[in-house]
Amino acid sequence: MSRTLYSPRLSDDVVRALYREGQRRRMPMTRLADDLLRHSLDSLAEVVPVLHLCEEESAEPSLSDDDAA
Repeated sequence: MSRTLYSPRLSDDVVRALYREGQRRRMPMTRLADDLLRHSLDSLAEVVPVLHLCEEESAEPSLSDDDAA
């Protein structure tokens, strides 16, 4: 089962900052970006549980009208 996920393009200056910070922390910039975004989304969760809702949606298989019949 393949699925296409949206991959936003990051600004060049953001990529450079992530790269430098990843080098400083000795971790891949992709893991650093994931950690930073998760932390940010967790802080937003006080208002709306954004990350929790997204994880629930991806865990539940979606049924089309044909499958439900």
